[in-house]
Formats: sequence, C-alpha cells, structure tokens
Amino acid sequence: MITYLLLSIALGMGHYAVDGTFHFPEIQQMDRRHDPLMMPSGPLAGKDEPHEVGDVINFWAMDESGPVPMFYLTSATCRFAGDLSYIFVEDTQWDVNFDQSAVDSLAAALEGADGITATDAKYFGDIPDLMDNDQRVYYLILNIKDGYGVNGQRWYIAGFFSPYNMFTEYEARNYYGGHSNEVEMLYIDCYPARMEDATYTASHELVHLIQYGIKPFSGEELWVLENQAQTGTFLCGYPAFQVETFVDYGGVTPIKWTEFTDGEKVVAGYGAGYLFFSYLFENYGGKDFIWNSMHGSTKGIQGVIDAIESATGHSVEMENILSDWMVSCFVDDPSLGYGWNSFSIADYDTVNPGNRPGLDYTGVVSDTPYSDPWHGVAGYQGNYYSVGDDLSGSLRVEGTGIGNLKAFFFNGTSITELDTGSACDVAVSLEHTGTLMLMCNSFAGLDLNIAAGSTGSGNLAVFPNPCLGDLYFQFVSTGEPVVLSMFDQSGKHVETVNMTAPSGETVITYTGASELASGIYFYRFQQGPRTETGRVAVVR
Repeated sequence: MITYLLLSIALGMGHYAVDGTFHFPEIQQMDRRHDPLMMPSGPLAGKDEPHEVGDVINFWAMDESGPVPMFYLTSATCRFAGDLSYIFVEDTQWDVNFDQSAVDSLAAALEGADGITATDAKYFGDIPDLMDNDQRVYYLILNIKDGYGVNGQRWYIAGFFSPYNMFTEYEARNYYGGHSNEVEMLYIDCYPARMEDATYTASHELVHLIQYGIKPFSGEELWVLENQAQTGTFLCGYPAFQVETFVDYGGVTPIKWTEFTDGEKVVAGYGAGYLFFSYLFENYGGKDFIWNSMHGSTKGIQGVIDAIESATGHSVEMENILSDWMVSCFVDDPSLGYGWNSFSIADYDTVNPGNRPGLDYTGVVSDTPYSDPWHGVAGYQGNYYSVGDDLSGSLRVEGTGIGNLKAFFFNGTSITELDTGSACDVAVSLEHTGTLMLMCNSFAGLDLNIAAGSTGSGNLAVFPNPCLGDLYFQFVSTGEPVVLSMFDQSGKHVETVNMTAPSGETVITYTGASELASGIYFYRFQQGPRTETGRVAVVR
C-alpha cells in the first residue's frame, strides 16, 4: 500500500528541474550490451571489499551543458556505505550544497524493506548487477554541469542515469566515445537542487537503471520511459513538483510530451506523465499494470494498452481512458469517479493559485454577452468555463479542425457528457450553474469559438439542459406561434407541440425530451414562414 507523503516541496521557485538521462538523443540509441567476457579495468575494478566511509574516488561525470556529452573526472568521498547503496558526495560540494544530515536522510530513504531501492525493485524489476558483482548502487551527489543560469537558462538537470557506466571503459570508449566507471550508479544534483530533493530524484532515476537492465532504451518510446520513472516517484510516496507547472500551464498531453521543444512545457509534461501513470496504476491494474508496462514486448501507446489489458483482463480504448483522465485532472474528486485516492492536484496549486484549486477556469461567465473568440486548443488539453448564477440563454461552442472535441457539464455533484455532433458544436443552458468542460481528445488540435448571450445573426441554437434533460431552442422570434415536431432516427413521428414565443431574442423549452430514450432525434422548427430542421442527441 502506498503511503503518500505530505507535499513539502517548495514550488514555483523560478527554475525547473528535468531528467538528464535522455538529454542527449544518442543515449536512447545505445542498443549494444556489455559483453561479460570483457573484464572491467578501471579504478573500481579491483575492489575486493565494500567501500567504507572516507574512501575517495575520481569518478567520470558528464558535462551536459553543450550539444554533445563531454566527460570529466571529479573527486568524491564516500559518506555512506549501506546494504543497498553507496553515497559519494563531490568534494567541492561537501558542506556547501550537501551535508551529513542530507546524506543521512537520503540513506534512510534508500535503505530498508520499505525504502526506495526495495520499492522500485518490487514494482519495476530487479536492479541490475552486471558490472561489479556488488548489489549496491552508487549515488554520486554533485553539481551537475547543465548550463543553469547561463544566458538566463531557468531549467536544470535534477539527476541522470548514464548507460556508459554499464560498459567497461574499453567498450564505452570504443563503442560510443565515452567513459565508464564500470559500476551501476546514478548522478544526483545538489545545486540548484536542494538537499531534500535528492530522495525523490533518486526514486525516479533508479527506475531508469532498472529499465536499462530489462532492455535497451531503444526498445521503448521516450515518453513511456519517463512516465514509468515518474511512477517510481509516485510509488515511493513522493510528490512530483512538476505537477505545479502542469497546473500553471493549463494541462498538457501525457502522450509524446517528450517531443515538446519549449522548456517549461517539457516540465509540465513530466507532471502530466506523473498524473497519467499514477491514474493508470490506481484504476487499471496496479502493480500488474506497471510491471507489464516495463517488461512488455510492444512499445508506445500500444504497449501501454497491452499492459492495461493484461493486468485487468479487459479490452480498453485509449481515447476513453485519456478522456476520463482529462476530466479527472479538472474535477479531481474520486467520490465522483474522477480523481486520485493517493493525492489531490489542488495540493500543488499553492504558490501561484489561480481562480480555483488545481486546473484553473479558462473563463468565468458571470454576465452576458460573453465571448472567448477563436483560439487553439492543443491535443489532449482542455478549456473550462464556469457558469455563474442568474443567467439565461446559452453558452455556445463552435469547433474547427481535424481534432476530436468532447464536452462535459459538471454541476458540482454529477458530470454529463454532451453531444458535440459531427461539426464539433455544442451549447448548454445558462440557467444552471456549473462548469462546461471542453476537451480535445486527439493528438490533432482544435480551434474553438465560445460565446454566450445574443445570437446576433438570428440563427436557431439548440442545446440541452444536462441537469433536467430538457431541450432549449434559442432564436430571434417574430412573436408568432411556434410548432415543434420531433421524430426518432427511423423518421417515426414522436410528437408535435405548440408553443408561444415573445418577440425578440428568446428561448423556448421542450420538456418532452426528458421522456425520450437515449438516441438521435430529428426536429422540425416552424414559426410563420420560417422552417428549420436538425438533429439532436438525447443522453441518459
């Protein structure tokens, strides 16, 4: 059982942390494996006894501030030697950016039956021991050279796993032009990262070591590798500070987010990955899901689907899962079937809170007319509009583009999916307060136009009341009687009703919709010489 720690990470400090494991694209293409016939020959190769506190080693580290990896040697001293881990601290950083209390905290988090090492191994797989016949993992705490602060750079590398260390020095140099310490090890930043950040960084980076032990990184898509590693942080009970950036950004896709080029958006992607795979863990098979995801033979989206179906025994549609996940990111209430039991997104919305806890409203409709004119919505992102009290008329949505639009109305206690039609159009009554949630449920984006108030053009607008099941017809009336006829999908006449409509902008209500079964219906609207026909979906 996961015990989720209280959110204690200070967020919004003006800089952003990312994983450095795949900072260089060529890392993911290192598909060769260590030849066990090649014997290590480096400074750690002849180690017959475990390290002791005080041992000094010159380690190879990577400078990640340039376009290609550059290797350099740095001196570090062993500050902890346990059953499962060694902690070395770069000598230049000792008692400057990392001290004994930080070592003690990291050691306590790594060791023990419920520690990071045991937890990641339990859920993801055995920690590889391919190089030095020592089950302990080396943790090198250092100031990672990443270019932070140069030319205003706000992001820094929190940590990384280097697959170069999974080869002998000879192999690393001749196969890939790098250097190896010839041990299983991870690099953890201590500036600008804080001392207390080392624990949750270790929980993430250790998963990358396990991944590499299972198969080369080329055997999986990058966004899946990072989402899996973010799940390590979740399963070890740590929060992911990148969720704050996800909230500030208004949400981003958890799929293929590693292709983003904007640095802040990439950080938001880490938050999305944390939220998505923790959502899958809680709702689609738990340990079996994440284990299958790590060890499966297919990759990418299909690999995630296969892992879910194998864990649950049920077929799934990724589009529906992503839709539910997006609703969960806004509603965040597991009692309604949308949210997380282990944490609340609102816990992260503390430094720069907007107009609501968690994901903010895109717009607040407190008066009419209201307009949010044509704007783009990226794939698997949403717009959220709060509908205030004492309003009348409709909130109408027009959508264009090749993306898919899903719409939901949330009245605070229940969620109703609305029919958007083939044209990606939807309208809802303003007579009830709540939230209209509009979501681009596809990789391709959409352009949306949102308006409330007068229709202006006199066009007929038809929209449901998701709370009562009624249908509303909004139009500019001549004052003449209205005749409304309803037909089922086969063309069979359902009923005809006569209604009055005062002159001017008006709305009439067809209450008979509440008696109809779910399905598609056609209407014929008549007022004087005006006749209009159309279709509408009734959802129960």
